Parts: sequence; structure tokens; C-alpha cells
Amino acid sequence: MSIDHRNLSRINNRKLVLQQLFNNRETSRAEIARQLHLNKSTVSSICTELDETGLIEEVRQGESTKSGGRKPNLICLNRNYGFVASFNIGTAYMASMFNYINGEIIQYNRQAIKQFDILNIMQMIKSEIKEMEKVDQTSHGLLAIGFSIHGIVYQNKVIDSPFLELDGIDLQEYFEKEFGVPVVLENEANLSAVFENDFCEGSAISDLITISIHRGIGVGVIANGRLYRGNQGMAGEIGRALMIDHLGDGSNKLVKVESLCSEDAIIDQVKAVKGLKTISSEELSRLYHYDSQVLRIFDHAIELLAEAAFNAIVSFGPQAVYFNSTLFEDIPELFEQIRSKLVEMGAFSPIYKIVGSRMTSLLGASSLAIHWALDLEKFQLKMRWPNEVKNVE
Repeated sequence: MSIDHRNLSRINNRKLVLQQLFNNRETSRAEIARQLHLNKSTVSSICTELDETGLIEEVRQGESTKSGGRKPNLICLNRNYGFVASFNIGTAYMASMFNYINGEIIQYNRQAIKQFDILNIMQMIKSEIKEMEKVDQTSHGLLAIGFSIHGIVYQNKVIDSPFLELDGIDLQEYFEKEFGVPVVLENEANLSAVFENDFCEGSAISDLITISIHRGIGVGVIANGRLYRGNQGMAGEIGRALMIDHLGDGSNKLVKVESLCSEDAIIDQVKAVKGLKTISSEELSRLYHYDSQVLRIFDHAIELLAEAAFNAIVSFGPQAVYFNSTLFEDIPELFEQIRSKLVEMGAFSPIYKIVGSRMTSLLGASSLAIHWALDLEKFQLKMRWPNEVKNVE
């Protein structure tokens, strides 16, 4: 079978033009042609096609050149073309986010999961999407769905999760059939790294890691501007690494890192020593500041976390390190402690805390969903940094 190279070139040029529209708040057909070194007629023809589909929005007239001539018509990606949905399933909650096709947030929601089984959770997801569709005013509606998974994901399949039992259900297959749009699944820590990579407009950082500390501990790795997943999606699973636990009877035992110093492990230790069944973030913070037993638990956990983080830093050699943890947001002193310990150990990368960490994996999922919706999976798209999230040094 012969290959139509002209058609392949046309498809690639269309994607390049679409990338230019996405990455510039406003531009002109002539400027796109100049940036891509394409003929103006080629770009004009592609823009006409995109305009007919509704992907282009006319903005205004630009300024004429110094030599005069006709003022260019400035164009941009039409955010009202459609929207994407993303979901993060926790142990007791489900968070959802809806974004316009240009990445801007439409809505963020977080609700308790009253009955934790996969069929109930899937029904919650369907209800969220259908409620959004009722009020949606975009021209093409839902375009793609992204899932943030606490566990190992490989080729859009959940390989292993510490708490999400799928009972043989293929989430991608089910929701693609239900809504007729692409569905992408990715590990939560990986998506935090995707967020840092895709939303850092103008950043010169192409190698970074995010260290997510939640029920488990995971590292998301961006290497040379690309998400690095490793064999079978196992890259960055530092929570599964082994560490020596010094037991009270003087013996030692090899245990998983996350069983000692994940967010859940720390909270479980605090509840055990204080005889509590549940504990709020406010009470946890209060005990940290005023209870010597709890302080010792945190101090030990920070030492272990620093060791695990340092090993990740020297293993992946990032230009920057980002910690993603609600514990660090609720108790800022914890971040200061771990950063100081990493500096003492000789960590060579700038270390940041993500504020608004609950949203980062959803923003990463929305970015992947947008890439899939636009058929630009291998193209760099610059998302707009949201006001709800900050990086604090």
C-alpha cells in the first residue's frame, strides 16, 4: 500500500497550526506561517478548516507593520469549542474538575463518597458529567475525560491500587462507550508532574520531579520535557521502596517506606498514641504544635521522608523538586524541616512546596485530556497557570 505523503504532511501541519493557536493568546495567520516556516496559503487554508469546525475565534485587528499595509486579523483558540472532565478518586472523597478546551477552569468540586464501591463511584462520575452537560454552553460539549489514579497505571489500565477495587471493570472502555469521547488514566503523582510541566509558561525547566505524599508516596518524573513512566508504569514508586524499621525490642525489619511516613501512616500513628478514632487537620496541626508525643512522630517521619526524597533526587537528577502534600500546607513547618534536611544532605535542586496541591493532579489530568481531545498527544501545549495554585520556595 502506497503512503500519501502529502496527506501526512497536511495532517502534521494542521497539528502544528493548532499548537500555535493553543500556545498564543492571540496571533495572526501570517505570524503562524512565519513561526512554522510554512507558506501563508497553506496556513490560511488550514485556518479556514479549523474555523469551519469552530476551533478558531476572531479576536480583533492587529497593528499594521511599519511599511503600512493591511492590518492583520488576530485569532485564537475558541475556548467555547468544548470542555474536558477530570476526576480524582480518594479514599473518602471524589474531586472533579471541568475545563474549557484552552485549559481554563470552569468548575471544581469535592464531595464525600458515602458508599465506597466502584459501581457507586462510577454513578457519581456519570452524574457529575450529566449535571455539567445540562448547563454547558460550549458548541461541542464534552470532548474527553481524564482520571487521576492513586496506584500504578500502564497503558490506560489500573495495574494496582492500594484501595480502589475495580472488580474487573475497565474504566477507559466503559466511559468511552458511555460518552463517546477519549478517556485517559494516569497515576496521581505523574499528573502532578504533568501539571508542573504543562502549566509553567515560559519555564526553562525540562527535568523535574514532584513528590506526592498522601495515602502512599510517589514521585512524578518529567525527563527532557516528557513524562517518564518506566517499565509497566513503575517509575517513581518510592513508597514501595524498602527501608529498615527499628522495632522497640531492638530488632530490625524491612518495610515499605510509605508504611512509616506517608500521610496516612503519620495520621494513624498520631491516632494510636492519642487514642483517637478520627482526627481533623485542625486538631492534627494543634497537636503538632503542643504535644510532645505527636511532635516526635512528625520529627521521625520527616527524617524518613528526607531520606526517601534525597534518594529520588540523586536518582533522577531534576532541575527542581516540588512537594505535593496537604500535610505540608496545613503545617508549613514540616516543609521547612524537610527542605533544611535535604540541603544538609547535599540536595542540589531548588525545592518547592505546592500550595493548592488538591488540584494539581486534576489539572494534570485535564491537560492530558485536552491533548487527547485535540489529537495533540505528542505536542507541547502551554496551559494557563491557575490562581488557585502556587509554588512556594
